[in-house]
Amino acid sequence: MSGTLLLTVNVHGLGPEAMAEQTDADTLLGRFGHGRYTYKIGLTRLLDAFREADVKATFFWPSSEALRVPTLLEKCLAGGHEIAAHGRAFEDHSKLPKAEEADLLGEAHETLTRLAGTAPVGFRSPNGTMSTNTLGLLRELNYLYDSSALDDDVPYALAEDGVPGMVELPWCEGLSDATHFRRRLTQDRSELFLIEELDALIPVGRYACLTLHPRGDLGLARASRLPILHRLIGRAREAGLDTCCCRDEARARLT
Repeated sequence: MSGTLLLTVNVHGLGPEAMAEQTDADTLLGRFGHGRYTYKIGLTRLLDAFREADVKATFFWPSSEALRVPTLLEKCLAGGHEIAAHGRAFEDHSKLPKAEEADLLGEAHETLTRLAGTAPVGFRSPNGTMSTNTLGLLRELNYLYDSSALDDDVPYALAEDGVPGMVELPWCEGLSDATHFRRRLTQDRSELFLIEELDALIPVGRYACLTLHPRGDLGLARASRLPILHRLIGRAREAGLDTCCCRDEARARLT
């Protein structure tokens, strides 16, 4: 029996700190090194790991991060990976008036289209929040899927939410590296939690979404943690799951 493991990467560098400090990321030089880890080695290390495992992933890029390090976005494209939208600069979409949110989504969409050479078709909220207008605005931009929700274990159509032609690809906190490393768990305990979640999800719907971060604090990109990623991919393969980009899964679900 086949199934799908989605490999997704939230490209968070200095953006979260810049939003929290309400300042430009350039003024944070020398501080908050975990975010800079993304630019210097973290993202490249994940790309190398994906190449070694012969898998493709979806990289959710805030447009501000894409503008900050466009060469890393180009590396993602060169590896055959998907570029998807992740807002502009970590704004809380639930607090945005409709016109402001439309402008923000449109600006981020245009930036990624220009840098990637093709329009993104997927979105993930940068902090997990959306307004009642978000999905409709995304559909107006011809998006095929959202991957912000935690309300189900398996993908589902968004027609009942007023956006026919889109699908939700839910992610899972238990399959996010940040969930466990944020709690300062040991690497062994973090891996056990990730395995437990993966093993439980596979028989439910033959679907799992692994979410990674290239930062130095929260993610699996550190050299000592990368073996965990390889073991998770191997475990999913042994269970019969295939890996693919989110856009391919969305298109398959919409046909």
